[in-house]
Amino acid sequence: MNPCFETATRLARAIRNGRLSSVEATKAHLERIERLNGPLNALVVIDHEGALKAARAADRAADRAADRAADRARAKKNGLGPLHGVPITIKEAFDVAGHRTTSSYPPLKDNVATEDASLVARLRAAGAVILGKTNVPELCADFQTDSPLFGTTKNAWDDRRTAGGSTGGGAVAVAARLSPLELGSDIGGSVRNPAHYNGIFSLKPTEWRAPSAA
Repeated sequence: MNPCFETATRLARAIRNGRLSSVEATKAHLERIERLNGPLNALVVIDHEGALKAARAADRAADRAADRAADRARAKKNGLGPLHGVPITIKEAFDVAGHRTTSSYPPLKDNVATEDASLVARLRAAGAVILGKTNVPELCADFQTDSPLFGTTKNAWDDRRTAGGSTGGGAVAVAARLSPLELGSDIGGSVRNPAHYNGIFSLKPTEWRAPSAA
C-alpha cells in the first residue's frame, strides 16, 4: 500500500485494522511534500515535528484500543475517532495553535495562533494528524491563489494554469497527493472552484452543519 495514493477513508480503515501505522502514512506524505511542494507551493507551513509526534501518539492509542478489543477491526468501539491517524492539511486562514494565521494579509504576517479554530479542534478530536497549512490569496478574496506573503500556487497538473482559489493550496495538495484530505472554507466557491480546476472532489456542507467562525 502506498499511503499517498489511498483515500482518507481507506487510510483510516488500514490504520484502524493494523495494516498501516499512522507514522508510516504521515512519513510518506511528508516525504512527498518535500519532493514536490517546492514548485507547486501548495503548503506554506509544514509541521514535520508536530505531525510525527501526533502520528506516534495515534499509533500508541490504536495499540491500546486493539488490546482492549477482540481484534483491531473492533477498535473503533474503544475510543478511536473516524480520522484516527489520518494525515490532513489545513487552509492557512484557520487557526492552528502555535502556527501563523495570516490569510495572506501582510499586516498579519506575525500573527501566531494561540489555540485551534473550532473545526481544527474537532479534526484533532476525530484523530486527524495535521501535516501543515496551505496557501491562500490575500484575505481569501480571489479565484486564484496568489499570495503577497507566500507567492503563487501552481495548478497540480499544469504549472502554466491557475490553482483556483481561495482554497487553492489545499486543492493542489490533495490533487498532487501531498495530503489525502484538506480543511477549506467556502462562501462563494472557495473550495468548489479550486477543486474543479485541479480535478478533485470538494464538499461545502449544509449551512450551520459546521461552525462558521474560524
